[in-house]
Amino acid sequence: MEYMPINLNAPRERRVLQGRPFTTALGPYDYWAIEYAYRPFALEEEAAALARIAARSAEPQLAFGTDEDASLGIDPEVIQLDLGSDVVAFARKRIAIAQDMLRRQELRVPRLDQGYAVLRRSVIYAVNDVGRASGMLARQIGGVRTLRDAPGSGRDPLQPLPAAQQREALQLITTELLAADSLRISPALQRRLAPDFQARRDAIAAGDGAATDYAISTQVLDVQRSLLAVLMSDAVAVRLLDSAQKAGPGDAAALTVAELYASLAQAVWSEVAPGAKATDIAPLRRELQREHVNRVSTLLLRPQALSRADARSLLRAQGAHARQEDRQRLAARRPHARDARPPAGQRRDARPGPCRADGAQRHLKAMTAPRHLRCHPPRGAQPSWERPGEG
Repeated sequence: MEYMPINLNAPRERRVLQGRPFTTALGPYDYWAIEYAYRPFALEEEAAALARIAARSAEPQLAFGTDEDASLGIDPEVIQLDLGSDVVAFARKRIAIAQDMLRRQELRVPRLDQGYAVLRRSVIYAVNDVGRASGMLARQIGGVRTLRDAPGSGRDPLQPLPAAQQREALQLITTELLAADSLRISPALQRRLAPDFQARRDAIAAGDGAATDYAISTQVLDVQRSLLAVLMSDAVAVRLLDSAQKAGPGDAAALTVAELYASLAQAVWSEVAPGAKATDIAPLRRELQREHVNRVSTLLLRPQALSRADARSLLRAQGAHARQEDRQRLAARRPHARDARPPAGQRRDARPGPCRADGAQRHLKAMTAPRHLRCHPPRGAQPSWERPGEG
């Protein structure tokens, strides 16, 4: 069953050009399914007539997916709460709408009968909508279209998503969702995000938790963590590696695991990239960076059944390169150490050392961990780690 969102116009886009906000009519698939299920036929004609109706399954307007397709998350087009044929364009528009909504709350003056809770509800709704858009974008990475055509339609039933569309989605993720300034609001607006005190009282009376304070950065961090969980999963890495083998002779170069991991690392660690301006890193931003280090460590130290050695080798190589860049950066800063006055026109590096040291230590442990697992010894044999002189 499909669930349709409200068809909103993008900022500075005329409403009249956007069409109706709600679906008010049946679509081609609805008529097709109804015809197959309910059109009466004579008994001797039924089998042939139903076969003719089903043979239309390759028509673009009759494409469909099941609840299983939606829950598995492989097909990037079988998604609920999206509109249109271009998922990336829809997600881009919803992110723009959310950013515009946050900007408008900065100048919004609630009516007396609304209270400040209306500001809080609007901010939460905007971030939640960005979370839904982020899930749509994440499904594009390593996505495989699953077609239900009968043999002879001329289309392959498994089609990796074009590399250009995957890269477009990845670029939107890194620039709009994982950037250091993603979905920020002013301190003044944050001080006005009061709860609905009556709703809070009812929630406490019912035994449910009800927070008085609210921080948008915590909600944004949850969205970013969810993105890393999906994009750094073994399932996505496996699909990227396998999709490269399904590419046709005229297809563009497939999106690689190395490209994905490098893009994520550059976005998460943008504040300490070579040439980046020295600046303080917000505490919750450091939480995201620790989350990235922890996920890299988990992939290297606790490989799962789906894990591929190629993906782990790429992480090790990128980690070694990052450590080398960090050593060069520290060597360049050594002439004006912490207690020395920096050269004229330069700021002292405000990056928090403890956070970087903690991340570097975890990363180093993961990089230098043993690269193989010992097999279980034959039945009755002494394990190698118990035999003298071994292990």
